[in-house]
Amino acid sequence: MIRLKDKRIYYSQNREDLILESFFEDVKSGFYVDVGACHPHVASVTKRFYLKGWRGINIEPQTNLFHLFEAERKRDINLNIGVSDRQATLAIRIYPNNQGLSTISPEVKNEHQNEEEYEDISIKVTTLKTILQQHKIRSIQFLKVDVEGYEYEVLRGNDWSKFRPEVICIEADHILRDWRPLLKKHDYGKVFFDGLNEYYTDLKTDRAKKFNYVGHVLMELKGGIAADDYEKMEALEAGAVNKPNRPWFRKI
Repeated sequence: MIRLKDKRIYYSQNREDLILESFFEDVKSGFYVDVGACHPHVASVTKRFYLKGWRGINIEPQTNLFHLFEAERKRDINLNIGVSDRQATLAIRIYPNNQGLSTISPEVKNEHQNEEEYEDISIKVTTLKTILQQHKIRSIQFLKVDVEGYEYEVLRGNDWSKFRPEVICIEADHILRDWRPLLKKHDYGKVFFDGLNEYYTDLKTDRAKKFNYVGHVLMELKGGIAADDYEKMEALEAGAVNKPNRPWFRKI
């Protein structure tokens, strides 16, 4: 049963949750893996699914954000680690005024060298394969990867013979090391590009045939309503002042 205040509300930055939902209209209770989960409800790809009764794994190396997942996502597995193609201790750069940019990638750190405030801390990283093995995951409806330039290493660290998400949503606006050949090698095909993320389906399944962007996102949900906009509408109807902006998250 859908437990949403309004069926059209989306929580993600670029309607990723509505787009992913259009692959899974036939699935009532599924499992997701979110690498670079960041926040449990602000710009969250998985919040909408959680409200519908899904569960999954949220992986977030920034400790303050991880604690928010622990508080809000009791049904999920929440991990305060990083993901790479090996087990190691690596340095992540955290931008306190812009935590959505935090990254392990040296190249991305150089790109944002003009950011006035940042902190480099050491974190433990492991592979996606290890995480999925440890938690005995058998079925994954979708994998979302947003790790600011470190996507190739995340994908390389999976065992694609054992752990095959039906759909992969991966940020594709700044590809430093091309992960597309890796996905092609493991029988994944691109289905959609939303201007920021690319969506791939496991070619060994028929999930691509179930994709219904026009019918679900455009016609049924009429493009959706952003959670922040919905909150503002509620506040206006109640005669309350607008809620403050959330300056911690900014994308460029």
